[in-house]
Amino acid sequence: MYFKQAKEGFNEWWMYLATIFLLVFGYGVGQLPLVWAQTNAIESNADIGTAEVERFTETMDFGILHIDNNLGLLLMFTIFIGATIFFLLGVKFIHRKSLKGLITHRSRINWPKVFFGLIVWLFFMSFFEIILYFISPETYYFNADWGKVLILLAICLTVLPIQTTLEELLFRSYLMKGIGLYAKSKWIPLIITSLLFGLVHGSNPEVAKYGIVPMQLYYISAGLLLGIMTIMDDGLELAIGVHAATNIYGALFVCYDGSVLQTDSIWHVTDINAWTMAGVFILSGIIFLMISKKMFDWGSWSKLTEKIEL
Repeated sequence: MYFKQAKEGFNEWWMYLATIFLLVFGYGVGQLPLVWAQTNAIESNADIGTAEVERFTETMDFGILHIDNNLGLLLMFTIFIGATIFFLLGVKFIHRKSLKGLITHRSRINWPKVFFGLIVWLFFMSFFEIILYFISPETYYFNADWGKVLILLAICLTVLPIQTTLEELLFRSYLMKGIGLYAKSKWIPLIITSLLFGLVHGSNPEVAKYGIVPMQLYYISAGLLLGIMTIMDDGLELAIGVHAATNIYGALFVCYDGSVLQTDSIWHVTDINAWTMAGVFILSGIIFLMISKKMFDWGSWSKLTEKIEL
């Protein structure tokens, strides 16, 4: 039913282009507060020169511009508020599709599944992080300024999920179902959207710092994991929870050098092994899929390769 829902509304090819254009336009509009803050910081601080601006562009460390990390993070996520608004306008008024239908074909959104994905994935990340800590404790340092952490927590619970949910709505719903409408199969849109997911994250600072191959393995594997759970569960709720948990963990609990999210997290890691990070993610994903298959009675994995009957 999840893929069949793609038939709802209008699905001319130009409508997809128009909606993507609206999303990009909204992304640009959402950037305006961030651009203003950056420009004001550069003009107000004589010690910020070309070298500092280039270093900020490479690292996204707002401290270089003398901007509070929490404010910088909030400004970053404002971008996605603009993108989300214009994207949803395109879905609603160009495609004439139900906005709830982007998440589920059922009568209501299954919020317990969202929180299941969120909590279980946070547990997996914490469990493996403890193991990595005991392997390389010298790379970790306690970074908590509890006043800033509380503000960061508020941002992570309110604004950050807008960014992760938009990515799920775009890749695992809008594009995956749209491609499936023409491909008439599930595995083709799964592969294409996972590759696109890796592509759009290719400009993140961690790719330049830790290498394109291990980081693309990480991002494409993430796209595959989120796509597989969406197809098997016939809905987007689990993927929304898992994606939110990934970014909340990286912003609030353990931030690492080179990450696109440079925050006042509780712990900070000075160095990571990107291959290990990708491997841990893949292992966690396999375990999560096995648990979810049993808990939600998904049936056979052959669902992933079934043809779409429209």
